[in-house]
Amino acid sequence: MNPGDRHSNDALIARLAEVADRRTNPRTSTALTATIRASGDVRRIKGEVADVSVEGCKVFTWGLREGEDVWVAIAHLAPMPARVAWTGEGVAGLQFKGRLHQSLVTHLGFL
Repeated sequence: MNPGDRHSNDALIARLAEVADRRTNPRTSTALTATIRASGDVRRIKGEVADVSVEGCKVFTWGLREGEDVWVAIAHLAPMPARVAWTGEGVAGLQFKGRLHQSLVTHLGFL
């Protein structure tokens, strides 16, 4: 590793920590299955929910596009509308159109 790479990695880590600090709702770690369907589409995408909050979740999956409206069913919950807030390689952040109750988020963390 050359010294420039280390500086670049340190800057990226600092930026990610800054973004995480701005989050207003705590994340609850999970390992739950999710079924995602784009609005107006019949295809269903499977994924694994890595964490969830009252406002959204992070899902390990492929095939979603940033800004896409979707329906997501987490574990035993009924499908709920969400928007793909961001995507990365094999991961996406979903923002729920409505909020989950904190007690439900806590429950999902125990499943």
